[in-house]
Amino acid sequence: MLLTDILRNEWGFEGYVVSDEGAIEFIMLMHNYTKNMLETAVAAVNAGCNLELTFSLADNVFMKIKDAVMHGNITLETVKERLYPLFYTRMRLGEFDPPDMNPYSFLDLGSVQTQEHRDLAVEAAIKSFVLLKNIRDTLPLDLESIRGKRIGVIGPFADNPQELFGDYEPHPDPQYITTPKEGLAMLPVKIFFAAGCINAQCEKYNPNEIKEVVQSVDITIVCLGTGVSVETEGKDRVDLSFPGHQADLLRDAVGSAAGRPVILLLFNAGPLDVSWAQSSDGVQAILECFFPAQASGIAIAKTMVGADGVNPAGRLPVTWPARMQQVPPMENYTMHGRTYRYFGNQVPLYPFGYGLSYTKFYYSDLVVTHSSLQMCETLQLSVQVHNSGSRIGEEVAQVYISWSNASVPVPRWQLVGIQRIAVPLDSAVKIFFSVRPEQRAVWTDQWKVEPGNFFLYVGGQQPFQDLTVPSNTLQTNFTVEGKAQPLNTC
Repeated sequence: MLLTDILRNEWGFEGYVVSDEGAIEFIMLMHNYTKNMLETAVAAVNAGCNLELTFSLADNVFMKIKDAVMHGNITLETVKERLYPLFYTRMRLGEFDPPDMNPYSFLDLGSVQTQEHRDLAVEAAIKSFVLLKNIRDTLPLDLESIRGKRIGVIGPFADNPQELFGDYEPHPDPQYITTPKEGLAMLPVKIFFAAGCINAQCEKYNPNEIKEVVQSVDITIVCLGTGVSVETEGKDRVDLSFPGHQADLLRDAVGSAAGRPVILLLFNAGPLDVSWAQSSDGVQAILECFFPAQASGIAIAKTMVGADGVNPAGRLPVTWPARMQQVPPMENYTMHGRTYRYFGNQVPLYPFGYGLSYTKFYYSDLVVTHSSLQMCETLQLSVQVHNSGSRIGEEVAQVYISWSNASVPVPRWQLVGIQRIAVPLDSAVKIFFSVRPEQRAVWTDQWKVEPGNFFLYVGGQQPFQDLTVPSNTLQTNFTVEGKAQPLNTC
């Protein structure tokens, strides 16, 4: 069984397993696997589930555990086994300690919204931003050059705090939330604002107010995305398009700007079809902000002007398809065409691991400890990363491997190492990676390591991509010798 034989016995898991909300009663109500709550409790507990998350006490299946024990469907020993990880976790958390021994007993809202914590929220937002496009070094904006300039901040995400948080978000004090409009207003510029539509769904759109603002300003910052009304638990998007009239808003802004700079800020979780914006000279820069939460405005303002050495260094955690036709059908459960590892010969809009910087990096001196390894040996490597641009910055060094002669189908290549490092201007940093046996293992009826030839790629991006960042990728190869063997014997 997954939760007993594999999770606990094979993988050594010592924690507890909690169901998704309603998942256990769904065994009976939705999947029709069981006929009543008693049968459902028996199935869940014997399968290895420790804790039920239910919609209400009236639907709580685990309330039938007592009856199941009395009828002999669940042994008392099994109940004790399921209880142990729950109490073990609570004891480690100090829940049974006297209140005066628990440091969390003395926390209040003031302890949460300290200046240190608010600064951390800004830092977290900045570090998550991914610069997708930046033609002619539009960003960062020069602070002195924009002083006194008229900046248009438009779109449904420009000044709507509710749209800046993802699903299951907390509800912080509104005084600590800064929207893009509020953050950019902290710069020495004149802000002109138009939402165009009242929320992310953008079903009703006022193009006139957008055109009026854009025609009157020097720089336009367009704030578009999805929001929790579109991207949230229980909702699947049927396409990659902007919701409602958001794409119209962007095109109207570019048309009204008449060549003046337009910068697109994106607030979303999953990929969007921004192919028009990527290819259009009318959109000079695109910054993926995701859902930066309470510090949105401050983080965006700092990034726009590179204040305090800020330089975007986030990298995309997913592949962005160029069109919906590149997305495999949901009912296709194979890995074909899914994730960067199996994307195939199609060219994505943005590859996994992609992200630009305000500076440039150069890789050199790739050294591997041994070009030939024994079956269970770890490969050690080092590389020099140079900052060859004009600003300080962080680089995200990525290491990939590919198989040349595996016995089973394998990915095109696979990420096996990643480091985010600060590289001073005109300097180089030497970094080290390890590629462990489990990172080159393949699956048959179990994980195993095999002999063969492997290729190794080190750089700031995936290898062999059409859309690249301005840095190089180094390549070498290594060999693994010996006979194939189960990974768990290493």
